[in-house]
Amino acid sequence: MSIEYNELLAMLMETRPEFATELYNCSEGPDLPDYDSISVTRRTITLPRQPNRLRVCVAAAYSKDGERLLVLLFDAVLEPDAAQAESWLQFMTDAQRALSCMVAFVVLCRDAKTAHWALAYSEVGDIGCYVLPVVIPSLLANA
Repeated sequence: MSIEYNELLAMLMETRPEFATELYNCSEGPDLPDYDSISVTRRTITLPRQPNRLRVCVAAAYSKDGERLLVLLFDAVLEPDAAQAESWLQFMTDAQRALSCMVAFVVLCRDAKTAHWALAYSEVGDIGCYVLPVVIPSLLANA
């Protein structure tokens, strides 16, 4: 079901890219770099162990003077889901490889329990990436 939330996030961010910044600012992440543009795209992968399961996340790329500085990836999590969390590292490494910049993954959670679970997946090694869970109960309530 979270794919629908990710599609909704994509539509909102495509219409108003600063929404990505507002969501990121709810996290405990470091300050965003100085930027002059944001471009929003949808990234899609299939999981190796689940080739019939499509995963979508939203990517907001921050640039300054035409140089890409940072990409924020967004995923909505309704409850702990190990298969969904396994896709985060693939999204991050694929984005970092394709876009050649630092990547942060913002996980929108509907409650603190799910956010704590998501934080356990923030150990992604020294690849210039990190996971930031954000509790957004009003966004994901009654799912």
